[in-house]
Amino acid sequence: MLTTLEKARLLGVDPAGDMPDAELTALLTVASTAIEEKCRRRFKLQQYTGRVNGMRGQYLYLPNYPVHSVSIHEKPDQPFTDVEPLDNGIFFRCCGWPGGERGLSVTYTAGYVLPEDATDDNPSTLPETLEYACVLMAKHLQREPGVTSERVGDISVAYAAAEADMPMAVKALIAPHIRPEL
Repeated sequence: MLTTLEKARLLGVDPAGDMPDAELTALLTVASTAIEEKCRRRFKLQQYTGRVNGMRGQYLYLPNYPVHSVSIHEKPDQPFTDVEPLDNGIFFRCCGWPGGERGLSVTYTAGYVLPEDATDDNPSTLPETLEYACVLMAKHLQREPGVTSERVGDISVAYAAAEADMPMAVKALIAPHIRPEL
């Protein structure tokens, strides 16, 4: 989760503490997942392993960042050593990447220390904008659309349409963290 139960309650998601922890955890998990899906990346600090096929050109794009360590191989036990890290999970190799069908094997550690994983010796590194976006998204998920206008003469009522997307405040907070489409 991109925030903790305590922080969510402190910032107004169930401030009275009436919601059971399991329910609030589920709400925050859904909000965190929605943000990660919108950003097209994962934020938890962890190791990722996979294959990248059909690379062309000088740039290799990894889906999760910030990248803390990386090992890129075409053949086992022969890592590329002439790799230059750029921003946002992009790696540069001046002579290009082999574009064979077998592809490249990539193992890397990327992400942030999340608030729930933080300790005194290893504090959270997640940007606060993402944590607050999670809280706002959880609040949004709790709401049901209601009456947006009302008229007494000739009786008229209008209901808000259910928002299928995120609130603008959440979109603004996560915008710098969205992985570019390639």
